Parts: sequence; structure tokens; C-alpha cells
Amino acid sequence: MRDLRHDNLNAFIGACTDPPKICIVVEYCARGSLKDIIENDDMKLDNMFMASLVGDIIRGMMYLHESVIRYHGNLTTSNCLVDSRWVVKIADFGLREFKRDADYEPQDVAKKYQNLLYRAPELLRPRASPPLTRDYQKGDTYSFSLVLYELHGRQGPFGPTASPPTHLLTQICNPIPSLPPLRPPLEHLENCFDFVRDCLEECWSEEPELRPDFKTIRNKLRQLRKGMKPNIFDNMMAMMEKYANNLEALVDERTDQLTEEKKKTDALLYEMLPKYVAEQLKKGHKVQAEGFDCVTIYFSDIVGFTHMSAESTPLEVVDLLNDLYTCFDATIENYDVYKVETIGDAYMVVSGLPIRNGIQHAGEIASMSLCLLDKIKEFSIRHRPFDKLQLRIGIHSGPVCAGVVGLKMPRYCLFGDTVNTASRMESTGLPLKIHCSNETKLLLDEIGGFHLEERGLVEMKGKGERVTYWLYGEDRKRMDQQDRALVPKSSLKSKPIRMSFLRCSSESPKRLRFASSDQLDQSKGKIINFGEWSPCKGCMEGSRSSSSSCPCVEKLEFGVGCFDGSEVTQICKSVPVSPRYIVKGRFIEGMAGEATPLI
Repeated sequence: MRDLRHDNLNAFIGACTDPPKICIVVEYCARGSLKDIIENDDMKLDNMFMASLVGDIIRGMMYLHESVIRYHGNLTTSNCLVDSRWVVKIADFGLREFKRDADYEPQDVAKKYQNLLYRAPELLRPRASPPLTRDYQKGDTYSFSLVLYELHGRQGPFGPTASPPTHLLTQICNPIPSLPPLRPPLEHLENCFDFVRDCLEECWSEEPELRPDFKTIRNKLRQLRKGMKPNIFDNMMAMMEKYANNLEALVDERTDQLTEEKKKTDALLYEMLPKYVAEQLKKGHKVQAEGFDCVTIYFSDIVGFTHMSAESTPLEVVDLLNDLYTCFDATIENYDVYKVETIGDAYMVVSGLPIRNGIQHAGEIASMSLCLLDKIKEFSIRHRPFDKLQLRIGIHSGPVCAGVVGLKMPRYCLFGDTVNTASRMESTGLPLKIHCSNETKLLLDEIGGFHLEERGLVEMKGKGERVTYWLYGEDRKRMDQQDRALVPKSSLKSKPIRMSFLRCSSESPKRLRFASSDQLDQSKGKIINFGEWSPCKGCMEGSRSSSSSCPCVEKLEFGVGCFDGSEVTQICKSVPVSPRYIVKGRFIEGMAGEATPLI
């Protein structure tokens, strides 16, 4: 065994015979077994690769049959090893007495049955006399046919639809005389040469004497090497080049997948933390606590939620909260606010941090509160469709300190008396009303456009008596003033500020429609009315749908010269779910070399 040396045989170095670690020491092959390569979907095996691998196996088996070993007896894809230069080296030959009656560990029994599938049928069936050397050599030919089949099909020795190994072995050992012997299905071999199919059928013939030897097999498969260079070194270099190109393509593919997964991870992270805070944490920086002179905090809860929960199953409660918060989350997307947390039926939102927005935080929270109040009136409970939820809202403005708390599942938390006061405003409020503090009322008066009614003195725990107000509406004048407002920069997501552009929100800022106010001015256009299906229509009529909202245009009139000599052009938009270019694809002119479509 030690004197047996060939380029395609795995060199035997020695054996360790001291129990309990009895083992064989052989040459190391860096790329593993042929089975590992076949099962690696990232490894592309073209004709040149397969011709080289098959040629190595044939040469190794020819040498083995002519040596003193005479035969292999257990040829499989698992013991055809591949070294770092992509040369196949056949292993696990010889030492038959050394390996006789070897005990199999329980976890190796399945592997043993899998390897028996490569053995010739006549060697599996009971025999009157022991097999001869020639019988084993013919058995090697049968084993080679299954290795060749697996190399081309890459779906196991008996194809993708094969039964379990034990069932297959039973069928092979006990064939039905009226049926052909069990063999792998050739129809599963795609892009396989006809001469390869013919060779397979000869090699796994039921009659051992009809099976060719390896010299004959080499001649039959000589056409596989068509186009290969006669020089072994040149072939090896070509194989390495193809492998390098395959690795390059694989790296590019994996990089793209990594980029996509990173985007998904970032998107999830930005939903859990403000973007600015998340970026600092990703860079490994410590997020310092920051003080804010004035923000507006929103608290709400469901009146009677505890009683409703007691009369519902846990799954029904989860479904209720999930439906409710999904509705709320979709609504607050239209506002410059940040959702801080939800605890049970309590919902907490803040505006004015971590990106400051002047005094607009009070207006954002007020508009959002009015919209949520409208949404809750339309909300339907799945398991109690005739009941209506009673939302109680409290808002308050003042200074807070904000920062990230904890290392495990970090949270962006707010601290300060403003948080406590906002919570008291909610708990002392009434169902389906927005309880507003005097501090927030002063800011709303400065902003203008909100309708408030004095409630009077209210006793608050730890605060004494305070004058509070009910917020009950927002007038049309305020909405008209916001028609041409700039897109606010969200405290949660970074939205680009585009100067002199209207924001026309049909559903959320994630799907903005823009129309240039300069273009409307230059074209002497004016808004006639609003899309029937636009959420902004309700906003203009007292039903709040978005902050700093602008109307979804249904009709627009332009003067002469705006469109190719048209006197008056009407632009119609019905249901804003499938945006399209309007006016037969023509564009409004007038922006210094730019043409911007109205959508």
C-alpha cells in the first residue's frame, strides 16, 4: 500500500493501530470529496470540468486494476477526493482485512446503506461461492456508472425521485422477473451527450460479462475531452481560470444578496429607532442623552379595554391590538412624528425630536390627534363588530430629555415632567375627546387654524388644578395655508426637502406626488376641486388626513401657451392607486430645462 503511487490515487501514509483510536492516515485533499462538489449548487460544472474529473477517475481505476490491489470494491462519489489543483484522487481502496467487520456508529448506518447503492447487484445478492477478482472488477464498472450518472445529474445515484436507500436495496436484491432491473432514470439527465447515455447503459448492465473494462470506457468517453488542450498544465490553468471566474460571479451575487439583506435590516432598525440614533449605534458610537426645549407628546388609551379583554380570548385581544395599531401606524406616517412605544392599549407619540421643527410639533400632534379620532370612529372590531372603541387622548407640550436606554433591545426613551403631565392629560380626559394643556393651546394659537374650547379647572394628581382645553377641529383656512407648505423633515425618517414643491399625499409620504408651485404660477393655473377618492378631500372638509397636506388635483386650468397651443386643458384624476402620466404623456414646461410630469 505504501509503495502504491499514482497521480489519481490518494496516497496511503500509514495506520494507527492503538485502540481506541484506530485509523488510517492518508494524503489530505483540500477540496473535499466529489460528492461535496456535486452537492454544492454554487459550483458550476461545465463539460471541461466533468471531462477532467471523469478522466482522473478512469486513469486511477485503470492503474488500480493493473496493480497488486486488483480492484477497489467500494467506489462512490464520497471516496473520490479532490485536491487543491482539482485533481481527483481515489481513496478507500485496499486494506480489506484491516477494515473487515468494522463497527458502524449509529449515525453512520444511513451512510452505509447509501454507499451500498453503488455496489453491483450480483455482489449484494447471496452467492454460493465467494466473488472472484474479476467479479469485483466488473462491480467497479457498475459503481463507476453510478458515479458518472451522479456527476451529470447532480441529484444522487438514483435521481431526484428515488426511494429511501433501504427500499432501493430491497428492489435491487430481489428483482421481479417480469420487470426490467432497477436502474437510475436517464430522462433526468439534461444536456447529456448520447454517447454518455450509451456508456451508462453498458456499464450498469445486469450481466457482468457485458460490462466494459476501464480501457474501453476511456475510449467510449474520449469525445468528452474534445476541445481540451493536450498539455495537462494548460488544462489545469484553464480549469483554475474558470473556477476563478465562477468565484467572481459568486462573490458578486453574494454581495448583492448581502446588500439587500442590509437594506431590510436597516429598514427594520429605522422602524425601531430614529434614523439618526440608529446610525450612531451602527457606527459603534455612544448616543448621548439630549435635551429638547419644547416638544409635544401624545398619549391615548382605550376606555373599557380591561373589561373588553376579560370578555375576549387572548388571541382576540392580540388581533384587536394588531388591527388597531396597524391603523394608527399607517395614519401617523403622514405626520412629522415619532412613535415612542405602545404598552397594552396605551399609545405614545412625540413630535419635535430628535430633529427639531420649531413650534410645528404642536400642530403636527394636533392634526394627527384629530385624524386618529376620525379613524377610531370608523374602526371595526373583528370579534365584536357592533361595539365601537372609545379613544381617550391627551396632549401636552414642554421640555424633555431623550436618549437610548440599555444595551439589549435598546429603546429611545423620553424623560421629564412633560411626559408625566401628558399622561395625566390623557387619564383625566373623556372618551372620544382630545384633552389639551394650556401650554399646547398657546402654541396652537400661535400656529393658528385650530378650534379649542375651554374645559375649565381640572384637578390632576401631583399637579393641582390646571386650566385645560378640548381640541375639536381644524378650520379650512389653516388647510388652505398649508397647501403650499414645504415638506417637513420627519423626526423618524429622512425626507428630502424640495424647495417650492407641493406635497400631495394620497396615502403616505412614502408615495409622494409632486407638482411644482412655480410651474403652476407660471402657467397661471388654479385648483378647481379635489379628487373624490383622495384622503386629502376629507382633510379640506374637516376630516383630517395629513399634515401640511395639499390637495390631490382633480381638475386644473391653464392659460394659453401652456400645452402646445391648447386654450384650456383639464387634468383629471380619479382613483389615486395607479399613477399615470396625464395629458397623453405631455409635460408641463417652464423649469429651466426640466420637464416634470404631474402624476
